[in-house]
Amino acid sequence: MKKPKKSTLHLKLKHHYVFKVLCFAVVLMIISVTFFYFALKIYFVDKVYPGTFFAGQNLGGMNKATLLDFVTNKTKSFESSVVLVHVENDSFPINVSDLGVSYNPALISYSVFNSGRHLSLISQVVYSLNKNQIGADYDLNLERFNKTLRDKIYDHETLPVNSTIEFSLGQPKISTSRKGSLVDRSTLLRDLGQNFVNLSNHELTINFIDTSPNISEGQLQKAYDKVLALGKQQLVFSYDYDKWVLSGKSLFDLLAFYPNKQLSNHALSFYFGKDPISLESIYIDKEVNGDVDVSVDESKLEVYLESISQVVDKSTHDATLRFENGKVIEFKSAQDGQALDIEKTKELILQKLSVNFSQPDSKLLVQLPVKVTKAKIANAEINSLGIKELIGAGVSYFAGSIPNRVSNIVLGSSLINGVLVKPGDVFSFDAQVGPVSSAQGFKQAYVINSGKTVLDDGGGICQVSTTVFRAALNAGLPIVKRTAHAYRVGYYEQHGFKPGFDATIFSPSVDFQFKNDTDHHLLVQTIVDPGNAKLEVDIYGTLDGRKVEISDPVVSNITPAPEPRYQDDPTLPTGTVKQVDFAAAGATSVFSRRVYKGDQLILDDTFKSNFRPWQAVFLVGKG
Repeated sequence: MKKPKKSTLHLKLKHHYVFKVLCFAVVLMIISVTFFYFALKIYFVDKVYPGTFFAGQNLGGMNKATLLDFVTNKTKSFESSVVLVHVENDSFPINVSDLGVSYNPALISYSVFNSGRHLSLISQVVYSLNKNQIGADYDLNLERFNKTLRDKIYDHETLPVNSTIEFSLGQPKISTSRKGSLVDRSTLLRDLGQNFVNLSNHELTINFIDTSPNISEGQLQKAYDKVLALGKQQLVFSYDYDKWVLSGKSLFDLLAFYPNKQLSNHALSFYFGKDPISLESIYIDKEVNGDVDVSVDESKLEVYLESISQVVDKSTHDATLRFENGKVIEFKSAQDGQALDIEKTKELILQKLSVNFSQPDSKLLVQLPVKVTKAKIANAEINSLGIKELIGAGVSYFAGSIPNRVSNIVLGSSLINGVLVKPGDVFSFDAQVGPVSSAQGFKQAYVINSGKTVLDDGGGICQVSTTVFRAALNAGLPIVKRTAHAYRVGYYEQHGFKPGFDATIFSPSVDFQFKNDTDHHLLVQTIVDPGNAKLEVDIYGTLDGRKVEISDPVVSNITPAPEPRYQDDPTLPTGTVKQVDFAAAGATSVFSRRVYKGDQLILDDTFKSNFRPWQAVFLVGKG
């Protein structure tokens, strides 16, 4: 018979024994771990915990002072070391110090010393039995880092080329884009970062990634279509007698290019320099991937309008009139102040361009809005001669004039400034200016004499007579003598003036004259603005209800300019070639003027100018 009771008892005793052994082992382990933990706490109270590694070396048991010296030496040694970098078929060392990395030994020592100390009992024991590599905290000067990498790897990169709008001989075209090959900077920075953390000089290999351009040919089509339309447009600003024309290059200069839906963040700009105009990418949101569009850059437009305001703006002042020896030596009419309304002008321009972007061959006219401030004192209170108000003004421009020509314009203007013309008298330009000679203070500048361009006293004086002619025309005064120039002079067609509004003088044979047919004195005033290369002649008197109508000139019989002419000039160094005249086509210009007083026509004039074709003239030095 079997004896199950004895077998069961035996198993129970055996299990009881195993349980007691396990309990004893657990208790022993707890005692050992606790003992080890407190031994760590006591023995390593001022030493680095065992199992702590830094820069590949076990620092367990090292005291604080030794630890700081060790870390200081290690970081300094690493900062003065080099790392070898491989790129394509080239290798080169980079100084770690040039990468802008720096360390704080005291901070690193603190981190190493406290590593493992704040862990739980079991974790501290496990920590001490393992190899725990502590990384070095570092600071990185990104500007220096990027500069060093740029200097080292620039020649190995191929930048992507964006599609652009280029202008050559006034014709826009879309250029071809191209992919680039750039250094994988994120991977390179990660690998260098591992070296920085471990104070390691492991060699690095630079990888490249293909980079697509930000702007493709297709994205530019919308902007290109608008640029084509703009190339056929003119934006003309006018106020009083002044005009400013925006077209071609000057209009393109105000454009801003941006990705679709990013109008508030312009991405592209036009640059004008020696090279053709090109479209350069600054920033494009990769999530947009839309067309590039074009609009007017309001900040650029504001700068342009500021330059116009310098001409338009005038301060308010009261009337002043002072005589000496029969000539007015000080005169100021009661001038109302005026200022260009830049914000309103911007609105008008943006509105017109937005409407006309798609309309080619259009001429957009903008009458400049000007704010007026009234003067406080009326001229009538201090003026008994009837010089109360402006009855006519003329302007001309002389941009590009040589210094001697500008000097003669200033002198000639001063000689007629303040001249009074009595009722019924004739104003003679030659009589007021006198002999145009060096004795009078005139300098030598280029004039036309016997069909040749030569240096002579008073070159530029015709700028003054031309401007007086324009003032007398606008005042509705009878023109007694006027002679047109032999050929079209570029100065007199600046700012949109048509050919024919000029008057030459050559004392004493050729004079310009107008008559004062009003019932009051007239006063001639001149204003020279060298900064804006502008001359203004104002005629003051008493308005008598005249209305002046001047037609646009009809220009016909246009004849091409002849071949350039080269003249010897002993005053220039040998070998020097200087252009003093520019080619001008021959033409006939005819315009009319009608002056009404009420319903009565009192003057009906026709002014005809026959301009010879004129060749470009170059002076060749023989000195």
